[in-house]
Amino acid sequence: MVAESGVELSTLVKRAAQDSYTSLQELINKCMFSQLPDADKKLSILKFLNNTQQCMIRLIVLSQWGLQLARAPIYDVPSAIDVLLTGNYRRLQKCIEDVGARHALNGAQQKHALKKLDMLVRSKLLEVYIPYEFSGVEVSDGIAMLRVDGEFKVLVTLGYRGHLSLWRILHLELLVGEKNKPVKLGERRRNILGDDMERRMAVAENPFSVLYSVLHGICVALVMDTVVRQVQTLGHGRWKDAIRFELISEGGVGHGVSSSSVQNLGGEYDSSVLQILGLKIVYWLDFVTNAAMSESGSCPFIIVEPGSDLKIKCLHSNSVIDPLTSKEAEFFLEQSCIDVERFLLRAICCNGYTRLLEIKSQLVKNGQVCRTADDVVLQSPTGDLDIEYKQVGLCLLGKNFSCKFGVLNWYAVLGFP
Repeated sequence: MVAESGVELSTLVKRAAQDSYTSLQELINKCMFSQLPDADKKLSILKFLNNTQQCMIRLIVLSQWGLQLARAPIYDVPSAIDVLLTGNYRRLQKCIEDVGARHALNGAQQKHALKKLDMLVRSKLLEVYIPYEFSGVEVSDGIAMLRVDGEFKVLVTLGYRGHLSLWRILHLELLVGEKNKPVKLGERRRNILGDDMERRMAVAENPFSVLYSVLHGICVALVMDTVVRQVQTLGHGRWKDAIRFELISEGGVGHGVSSSSVQNLGGEYDSSVLQILGLKIVYWLDFVTNAAMSESGSCPFIIVEPGSDLKIKCLHSNSVIDPLTSKEAEFFLEQSCIDVERFLLRAICCNGYTRLLEIKSQLVKNGQVCRTADDVVLQSPTGDLDIEYKQVGLCLLGKNFSCKFGVLNWYAVLGFP
């Protein structure tokens, strides 16, 4: 038998015996022929016994290891004969059957387990803070569904890494995107994002605040990316000479970026190059041809940007009136159905209607034009919201005007040449 270092076990035993014998002889001579006190002699004998004992224990361990390595394996001959004769193996250990049985729950057991898990989830939800941005929380069969309208939906339960006090993400889905085309997360990215969220929630005091903060930030970035991409697409079409957009980044507004000179960005929006904090869309560029409005800064515009609370805000350059409500227009993006063209048409419609209201107010004061209350009438559109905005917006954009707003040729008054 050869040990790991290459020395035979018999050689180790022989050397150990020789060393012990030599040490014993030295101890005897030391005790007989020296003038040591009895206490020192007893101490020397004790050290010899201890060293010899440790050496023998090591030899015993080495010998046991050697026997185990040298011993032939114990073959299961009866089982081998059973397999050869019957072609099957039915003598499984009972412990294997017990282990398998413990993981199989019948219908009643599953129902009881789900009911217990459902109660735990509901109880845990009452203990944690849930941000008000969540539109609702539904619990069924131990699974809680949390949803933020227009942004994301997530399914969670308890049991992260076997701990019933920690949340585990079962599924997450982003709801932002274009019409009938929500953003899709690949399975790999979804799993990576879910694992990262679970780790963050496990150590957070308010796990659902962390969940909302991270997913909301992702949704805002995706919405802004979609808006920029749609504006670029419009700039290559019929809006080419009608709009100009400027990217608002950390360095301020990106001047000189328009639909006709988008090559400044290489033709495509690259989020890795420029962090978009907002977007400024300038329309009615024909105003610059009017002598009274020679400065480009006089053109109306809309700013789309995340606010301090990371909610996307849409601000018009001036207050305008919505012709469908006769109230001040409030602009917003439907994040689950992003349509920048419809958004722009509504802004043009509201702005044009507001200017017509100003013109009407001036005409009413003119006694030669308005002698009775019915001489100047401004009719508001009625009907489907999408159809009205598109009709009115395209009429204004195309330098024409629908007669429903009056009987005069208004497009020249609106600033069109």
